[in-house]
Amino acid sequence: MFLSLVAVALSWALFGLTFGRYRGRPSLHNALYSLGLLLFALAVSAEFLSKLLGAWNPFLYRLWYLAGAMHGVTFLGLGSLALLNPKAARGLLWVLLPFIFYGLYLVLAAPLDFSQLPAPYAPSGKAFPEPGLTSPRLWTIPFNLLGTVLLAGVALYTTLLFWRKNPLRARGTALIFLAALVLASTSTLNRFGVVGLEEAGRAIGVALLYLGVVLADRSVQYASGRA
Repeated sequence: MFLSLVAVALSWALFGLTFGRYRGRPSLHNALYSLGLLLFALAVSAEFLSKLLGAWNPFLYRLWYLAGAMHGVTFLGLGSLALLNPKAARGLLWVLLPFIFYGLYLVLAAPLDFSQLPAPYAPSGKAFPEPGLTSPRLWTIPFNLLGTVLLAGVALYTTLLFWRKNPLRARGTALIFLAALVLASTSTLNRFGVVGLEEAGRAIGVALLYLGVVLADRSVQYASGRA
């Protein structure tokens, strides 16, 4: 319970700091990172509340699934792409919007069966129907895969590109790459039935992500209104 509370506090604190950076320097990458961190904060908060209540309720479960299981890294990945190429990130976001809204509809409309969960408040997607075109459980796969590839791929590419030219930016993107590995590994373990590590994984991953973004952002001079 203590670890869950730490994860909640850290997630909300990092969202507040990132959103403050967005307000001070409006940019697409800061906006997307803020949205991604907001979703993480909502997800870990829903998990924490379910533990306090002793079981999931439909509202908290659907909120957790949408914010954490489905879009935990989607907008963080888009934020990384925007840090490298705002125009490409904006175009990809428009392409993804119909699928994002369809995923939202499925999460809200799909029936729930909490008896399928291994524990009353287990962070598992098994309360939804088996993966299929009309089940949210299928759509978490492409969203998480895309977000992770963007988050890790862009970070690794930028680290190698700027290792000599801009060491500060390279160190920042290296931290973002590590954050992607931590977040992806906890999500993968959950998918294979290893639950209980989400709070620690998200807390560590979000902390690494924020530190990485701060370092990378400081190393780049953005013209007003660039993104």
